[in-house]
Amino acid sequence: MVYKVIGVMSGSSLDGLDIVFTELQERGGVWSFEIKAADCIGYNKLWEQHLKNAVDLCAKDYLLLHSDYGRFIGQSIHEFIDRNNLHHQVNLISSHGHTSFHLPKNKMTHQLGDGSAIAAETHLPVVSDLRSIDIAFGGQGAPIVPVGEK
Repeated sequence: MVYKVIGVMSGSSLDGLDIVFTELQERGGVWSFEIKAADCIGYNKLWEQHLKNAVDLCAKDYLLLHSDYGRFIGQSIHEFIDRNNLHHQVNLISSHGHTSFHLPKNKMTHQLGDGSAIAAETHLPVVSDLRSIDIAFGGQGAPIVPVGEK
């Protein structure tokens, strides 16, 4: 099986939105990958401030930011696809989002960047909210780290 995937994440450094297009291949239980394109879309001062101050917002404004940031991610992915001529090549988008709350001891985490908004902008299937299920099962909210370390 070959999976052509765009992966997206934003780190606490607030330097920008990291986007990668990779081909993942599985043969007989052995996985390999090849990075085909990658970019970091730097945040302007407004996005940097929005993400930095997200934890101080009331619930309504936080959820509005979640949706707006998802649309921003989707638009950024759309531009990435255009720049790299990846039309009709992407099977799936996986978005980590931007972690604003992460309290594994309290079994709670949240990442900004609504996956539904990303899907609406890109018209592609989206897997998002990667940390929550791991937290719910008692993990630390880093479910793909062990795969990378292996």
